[in-house]
Amino acid sequence: MDIQKFIDEYISWLKSEITYSEIGEYCEINTPFLDNNNDYLQIYVKQEGNEIYFTDDGTTLNELEMGGLKFTAARKQQLTYILNQYGVHLDGFELSLKAPLNEFPKRKHAFIQCLLKVNDMYMLSRTRVTSIFLDDVMDFFEQKEIYPVENVQFAGISGFYHNYDFVLQKTKNNPERMCLAVNNANKATIGNIIFSWNDTKPSRKNGNSQLIVLMNDHNAIGKGAEDAFESYGIKGIRWSKREEQTNLNILTA
Repeated sequence: MDIQKFIDEYISWLKSEITYSEIGEYCEINTPFLDNNNDYLQIYVKQEGNEIYFTDDGTTLNELEMGGLKFTAARKQQLTYILNQYGVHLDGFELSLKAPLNEFPKRKHAFIQCLLKVNDMYMLSRTRVTSIFLDDVMDFFEQKEIYPVENVQFAGISGFYHNYDFVLQKTKNNPERMCLAVNNANKATIGNIIFSWNDTKPSRKNGNSQLIVLMNDHNAIGKGAEDAFESYGIKGIRWSKREEQTNLNILTA
């Protein structure tokens, strides 16, 4: 295998795929790398004295938010870690980097790597949707000063153990409430939830505990899901309706 030949061919291809155009004081560089929307990644550069200035014009983070990725405290920490790896600065939504002119090739490569890694926060969220939605729920609870016990396991009357994402203690107005954060409320998930709850509830003291299912309706919710939950005394709350007063009363009162 002539690896040097392959490397040379790759470099030749990479060079042929990079285009640029002048936009005011900036030069727009189009790269052959794809973002999470399958669009070619673009960066903007300009010379400032003996330095070169790189920016994404705020596109990367704006696109992530438009795609539904909310920057909670945990994700902001992850973003900061990525930016620090590459020496990239954050100003509002804009990602930027300054470097000496003679470091253009190296720093351009680093800046593109950084943008791709930030873009991967969205891609990772597609493969870690459950934990990401849990993160959103925890952030919402914190905003509303709701302080549940997290990740609790209870034995059902069958002897099987069932996990619940949160437990809210009994109050004057509400019984003990278990909560599940469900990213994909399909038929199979709904059936499992109903089975687990019918096994858990009789084992709880006084038998009057309540189950709340927070459903991520950014994804399609299975037909009849809410009717099925209601039939078994389960309260289903669409994520988009979490701020409605009746739903807040169930969670906070």
